[in-house]
This record gives sequence, C-alpha cells and structure tokens, in this order.
Amino acid sequence: MLRTKIRNHLGPLVAVWLLVLSASALATAPPVVRFEAESRSGWSVAEQCQAVWQAEGATLTQRLMPAGVVPDTVVCLVLDTPSFQRHFGTSIPDWGVGVAVGHGRLIALDYSRLPAVGRGAREVFLHEMVHALLFQGAQGQWLPTWLHEGAAMHYGGEWRFTDTVSLIIDGQVPNLASLQSAFPGSAQRADRAYRTSLLAVERLMDRYGEEVVGELVEATARGGNFPAAFAEVTGESDATFYADFASAMRLRYGWLVLLTRWPGLFVLLALVLLIGGGRKMLLMRRRLAEMEEEEPAPPTDRLH
Repeated sequence: MLRTKIRNHLGPLVAVWLLVLSASALATAPPVVRFEAESRSGWSVAEQCQAVWQAEGATLTQRLMPAGVVPDTVVCLVLDTPSFQRHFGTSIPDWGVGVAVGHGRLIALDYSRLPAVGRGAREVFLHEMVHALLFQGAQGQWLPTWLHEGAAMHYGGEWRFTDTVSLIIDGQVPNLASLQSAFPGSAQRADRAYRTSLLAVERLMDRYGEEVVGELVEATARGGNFPAAFAEVTGESDATFYADFASAMRLRYGWLVLLTRWPGLFVLLALVLLIGGGRKMLLMRRRLAEMEEEEPAPPTDRLH
C-alpha cells in the first residue's frame, strides 16, 4: 500500500520538478562585462564596478531583459577625462561622464570627473548598464529616451529628494512627448529632462508595478512598436499617460510652485508677519494681565 502511494505521487512530483527546471532555463543570465582601463586608478574603479555587477547584475537583468534572450558581452571602458573626451567628446555633451553605445555592447565611464558631478562609480556604472540592457532587450526596436533615462536613474539609485524639489521649484517640467528623442544639449535643460524622466518612470511603477519597464521592453521587442506595446501592457495609450503625468505634476506640486513665485512669496511673507504680529500682541496682553494681578493693593489707611 505504501509503495502504491509513492508511485501515485511520483508523477506530479516529476511534473513539478520539470516545471521548475523549465522556468530556470527561461531565466536570462546577466551579460558578461569585460572591463578595460588605462591606469591603476582606472583599474581600481573597474574592480568596484565588477563587484557591483556581481552583486546586482542578475537581479537587474531579470527586471529588464525579456526571458529567454541571451545577452551579448558588454565592454566597459574606465577612462580618465582626456581619454574619455578623445573617444567620445564629439558625440556627447561636455557635461557627460558616462555613455552607452553599440546597441548596448559598449559603455564607458569618465572616472576622473565622477566626484565633480556628485555621482559615485556604482551609480554611473549601473546607469549605463541599464541603457545596455534596454538596448539589447529591445532587440533593435525604438524605446523613448524618457523611459531609458528614467529607468537608468531609478535603478542606478540616483534619485534624491532635492532633485525633485529643485525641478518643481524651477517650475518648468518638460512635456514627456518632447523627451522621446535626444535630450537638450545644455546642462540645465538636460538636467530637467533627466529628473522629469525619473518622475515619469516612478509614476509608471507606482501604477503598474516594478516589472512594468521590463514588460514594456518585452512587448516592444515582440511587436516592434512602443506605443502599441504601451497600450498592451498598461491598458492606456502613451499619449494618455503623458497628459495624466503632466496633470499629476500640477496637482501634486503646483502649490509649491505658487509659493516660490514672487507674488506667492509676497503673500506667504504677509501671512507670516500677520500671524507673528498677532501672536506677539496676544502674549503682551497676557503679560499685562499677569502684572495687574501681581500688583499689591494700596493700604486703606492712606489717602492721596
């Protein structure tokens, strides 16, 4: 009887085991990253990046690359500023410290200028690796720049609260429809574009889950059309999302923009002065009342 029970359950157990093996086979392994540097300092940064990829590469790849895709090796050049400018100075703005080219098969870092831009090796390396994964995952299909840059900033850990506040206070949140191709060349306008892209990707994830970027990449690679993929994954058009995002920015941060403009600031200062003056008068009245209660009564045997 015991032998019969084991035999009866053997089939389902084998089926479950085979299912687990199949799912594991479909999982995408992270791409191999081959580092190249020209100096001892460069190799030191390369070793830091290698440790980061060993710790985080598998998770990042699973989130962004379609299942079953075999990624190509990514070459990472870790260069000083003169070498970086010599190789890429004519193709990227002068404020850039990282670049991803070759359809995601080559990235480069200017490690010498990382402290100057307030970013660490981990942040810039992961930023460029996200670009590499998106390029390879989309398999030659177009993805909007705001999705690329927003995802790169999100997974690179580059978000800071001050970034959002400064963007909103600036009062010039770009329309996402204008951030589908190359970003502006000026540092200030590009900075707004990056921050806006991050907010857009964060909103996407809040509404549709952390996996939404990878799902958009997979649907775009399969169908060859990002707007159609966006509608398939989210149930709404990209144009609807753009309009909703712009509206959400006005509703969420419009009061902050108002208060930081001169008329709004004047009103705020007037209210502060009014409240402060009223509070001061109230305290003075209370003090006078206390003094009257504390003053001794004149003696009854004396007349003036």
